[in-house]
Amino acid sequence: MAQPYSIQTNQTAKKVDMKVSGTFTPQDYQNFVRDYAKMASSIDAKTFTLEVDCRDMDLLATEEVEKLKGSFASYKETGFEKVVFIISTSQTIIKMQLARVAREAGLSNHEVITK
Repeated sequence: MAQPYSIQTNQTAKKVDMKVSGTFTPQDYQNFVRDYAKMASSIDAKTFTLEVDCRDMDLLATEEVEKLKGSFASYKETGFEKVVFIISTSQTIIKMQLARVAREAGLSNHEVITK
């Protein structure tokens, strides 16, 4: 089975494209943390925008919300210029979950956009 995320760095556009889909297993989450750290150390984050495509993401169960909060805290620590979450129009609940978790993680420079 394919992993439920991808992380690609675009040095020219000063953008990190991330895509998350489905639900993460604990192993997926560990891999994500590792791959994210590798990417974060390779860029000058304060000049980069992190764009996270959440259109294929499943609704979050309670324990996943905690993991997501950990990820959001990492985005904040990395110090991106801006963090953009992309959702589809039908993902009203995910939109609320993302906004709440971002607020709780103190990720103030984020934006949720619909595509």
